[in-house]
Amino acid sequence: MKKSKTTTAFIIGYFMLMISLGAIASVPGNVEKAAKENVRREIIRNINCPEFVIGNSEANNVSAIVQVDEDGNINVSEINSANPELKKYVANALRGMKIKNTVPTEKFVVVVKFRVA
Repeated sequence: MKKSKTTTAFIIGYFMLMISLGAIASVPGNVEKAAKENVRREIIRNINCPEFVIGNSEANNVSAIVQVDEDGNINVSEINSANPELKKYVANALRGMKIKNTVPTEKFVVVVKFRVA
């Protein structure tokens, strides 16, 4: 009887340890995801719709693959848009932008959708 209680206690202890380690291992992914979302929001908040955008269309979407370094600088790997003028506008805005209070991120996609009210 004593052996089965010890075995049961060992099994429960093992599963509790694995659950704890799993929770700890998942935190960096959540931090990375939150950092990317903060960067997305700050980019979108800091890029104003230029005056040359006069209508709403899918051509006014700009997709960029970006990464933030430890100093908050944005590195653009690739940028695409059906509107070459808008593509250049966003590329210039990203080059001069510095993100505040963030952790470095892996590369991820940011889509900026310009719409006229």
